[in-house]
Amino acid sequence: MVPPYRVRSVAKPSPIFAVSLVICAQLSGACATADDVSARSDFATDAPADAAGGGEGDTRPSPGAGSDTGLPPRPGSGADAGGQPSDAGSATETDAGDPVSGEDAGTGSSDAGATPDSGGPADANSPDGRTSDAGDDAGSPFDPPDDPLDPPTSTSCNFDYGFSEVSSGISAPPAAPAPYALPRWDLPTARIAHAEPAPRGTWELVLPTDGNKRVDTSTLVMPDYWDEMPLFERAAEWDGRRCYEYAGRAQQLTEAQAYDLYVRMVEETLWHEVDETPGHRTVVGVRGAYPGTFRWHGNRANLFNDTLVLLWRDADGSPNVREFPVNTDTGAHDFGRDSSSSLRPNRYYPYVNGWHRSYNALRIDIDSYPVRDDANNNGHWDSERNGWLNGGEADYDRNGGAHNIHMGSVDAPLGSAPIDSWSAGCQVIPGNENWIEFIANAWTALGDRVDYYLLDARDIAAETWSACGAADGSPDCPFEIRSLPYTHSADTSRAGTLRYDAYNCSAANESGRELMYVVNVRTAGTLRASVSTTHPTADPDVHLLEGDAANACLARNHTALEWPVTPGRYVIIVDSWTNSSGTALEGTYTLTVNVE
Repeated sequence: MVPPYRVRSVAKPSPIFAVSLVICAQLSGACATADDVSARSDFATDAPADAAGGGEGDTRPSPGAGSDTGLPPRPGSGADAGGQPSDAGSATETDAGDPVSGEDAGTGSSDAGATPDSGGPADANSPDGRTSDAGDDAGSPFDPPDDPLDPPTSTSCNFDYGFSEVSSGISAPPAAPAPYALPRWDLPTARIAHAEPAPRGTWELVLPTDGNKRVDTSTLVMPDYWDEMPLFERAAEWDGRRCYEYAGRAQQLTEAQAYDLYVRMVEETLWHEVDETPGHRTVVGVRGAYPGTFRWHGNRANLFNDTLVLLWRDADGSPNVREFPVNTDTGAHDFGRDSSSSLRPNRYYPYVNGWHRSYNALRIDIDSYPVRDDANNNGHWDSERNGWLNGGEADYDRNGGAHNIHMGSVDAPLGSAPIDSWSAGCQVIPGNENWIEFIANAWTALGDRVDYYLLDARDIAAETWSACGAADGSPDCPFEIRSLPYTHSADTSRAGTLRYDAYNCSAANESGRELMYVVNVRTAGTLRASVSTTHPTADPDVHLLEGDAANACLARNHTALEWPVTPGRYVIIVDSWTNSSGTALEGTYTLTVNVE
């Protein structure tokens, strides 16, 4: 049922009269046009405007005086990126090119083109990890309600979305090309196809001009699709509390608490400060998790089994949360060469209130950005981390465009509804009723900015759920690289974890202790990381990962690596090599990181 505040201005048209109800010109081809908003191609500088900013062309404010890196301060801290406390235990600069006896010389390096970094001037403000800021709300642990409706021992909300649990069919990777080959971001941009069935026409949706939505027009242009998909329960207005599964427990939350949880998730994982200006819309995507959950479910291909959350505050500051089932990756369909791809997770994407084909939708407001091409058309992100399906040509990295947020007309039950041709990479909301609920609440005015944060469920920062205190280099409390260049010294014999023994990008035995670092890159360039030691027996190696998993490794080297990066979240791990006798060569080291 359409909620009472929405009224169709015309009855559902019959095919005979459909043409007369089209109130906007049909847009052919790709939807990322520059008709209503000027196109921009510099993804590196395209970040949300500050809360007081104006139109969608605004860029994120400078992180602070003395910093030209683009790396943000800790959310809510107010400190500039160069103003973090220095590490009292950091050693002075050591020779990053000083080899250590006993290195696995025969293994080779998977880092094509990597060269030793002789080091540069040490960063006088290099942080020990994170800024400690008393009273920082954004840095405090998520606070569950004092009077939960669920028993404290509950671990499940008993969700039943109807998705069957079947074998993924994951097989070994193809022999070539190597899954961690150097990406080519300098290649021409290939836009995704918009090959879904075209609507028969359009109709008008009347919106209230109540100040909460800042609507400057009384109608929205809607696609004339029709289906029997019911409104998803969590997409409707709230009535009481809702159950969420996180951090190993189930918890009933109010709408305000759920809103704060999603904001905190973005700020802790990506270090973006969410724009909470009344009226502004924010969308959060969680790949690989069902609505209300944050646990990776395997991301089975060709299903609407991801989460899309719409957040905003009303004029009086009241928070609003709407949660939708969605796909954040492509459907399983042959769209043609270079025509289907998936957005890379753990990144920010700028959108605007715009057009998709012939109707109003959220249009991505950038012409080119890094994606993963679905070369074998299986609707699955083939990689070492996610597994490989169906063989064929290997998926590869490239630049893409035209990934909108739009509707898919689906009749099947949610758990079995296939994506198929409804998405070559667009984020698609299934069902007419779900789309009406989404766009009627997401729309403010043509051209208005909408911020989209896409997260991988496996990489949500652990500090989303509870504060970790001082950084210790563990997966739950990694060192945060908040300013560049960055230098940090530590000792794997006295700290670290034994989580990763081997990485997909190397055959080296790394079963000694390791320490983890996280960096959210804001500017595209070449990331260089070097590790050095003066310890007589230590043998630290440096690894660059695109996620919190050993099989998400991009590059590894004994002393120094370099890798072309685009804006997004990366993990750097210093791990201790283990020799043929089984001795882990742990000890002191100095890590230096920069992006140029």
